[in-house]
Amino acid sequence: MNSQIFVSAAPETGTSASTAGDDSGKAGSIAPSMSAADGFACLATSISADAARRAHALHLKADPEVLHKLRVALRRLRSLWWAYEPLLDKKDSALQRSEFKSLANAAGKTRDWDILRDLLAADRSMQHTFAALLESVDEHRADALSFSRRTIGNAGVEQILQRALTGAQQQLNSRSTSPTLASFAEERVKSAEKALRKRVKQAASEKHSGYVALHEVRIAGKKLRYLLEFFLPVLGGDHQVAIERLALVQDELGKLNDLVTSETLLREYAFQLGESKALKEAVGYLQNQKKYHMHHAHEALRTAW
Repeated sequence: MNSQIFVSAAPETGTSASTAGDDSGKAGSIAPSMSAADGFACLATSISADAARRAHALHLKADPEVLHKLRVALRRLRSLWWAYEPLLDKKDSALQRSEFKSLANAAGKTRDWDILRDLLAADRSMQHTFAALLESVDEHRADALSFSRRTIGNAGVEQILQRALTGAQQQLNSRSTSPTLASFAEERVKSAEKALRKRVKQAASEKHSGYVALHEVRIAGKKLRYLLEFFLPVLGGDHQVAIERLALVQDELGKLNDLVTSETLLREYAFQLGESKALKEAVGYLQNQKKYHMHHAHEALRTAW
């Protein structure tokens, strides 16, 4: 593979990295008649270049929004490798997805602290109660940002991406035959739809199903949404409605996930944050919000499907 694919990792002139256009997952150059292998090359190159650009921007400046966009790009790569799993070595594909996940987790810790802070600051009536706690949250968030930058900087993101791309393309090119991108995309989207329907049925069949079942729906829905976004130009029928419907449900499930993650973070760092009355009230506040959004998540599932 030509290493020049990462030339776009250089900083954008006149545009901050956090506001630059995100080309992650855009598939304007793919066509129904091309092979699945060529489709992978187009998609993986675009998303990888975006991830490399974000990692480079993070090295230059401690911008939490760049961290978030890097995590999104890494999630898209995981979904793309999952989509192509039938054509790749399963063990190697699982290893690459695990590596992308580890990098995304390193990028995500700062985002978790930001979300926690936003949730606690959202209720104006509680701002005085949470004032000291929010100061501690800010300190831990700053530490998390430094950790994320250091971890990602030392990981060699560009080399990891290059190695993953080279290995996957070698496997795809070594196959004696390759399906057309259109037929392959239809098959994988159907597989993702089937997996989502199964998760939705499990979560919706139990009136009081817990967070785990809803989280599985969120993961399955995210995979399907990414695949639809990847392959939309080569898919038959109108999938735009499905993407919009998924986005609405994912929004509610995302709010629930933020609350669960924030509560977990508070409990995990209870000692460091100071096990005060304010911390206990914050946990209780998040638990109440979680119950509210779990109810709405179930309603959203029953309405959408």
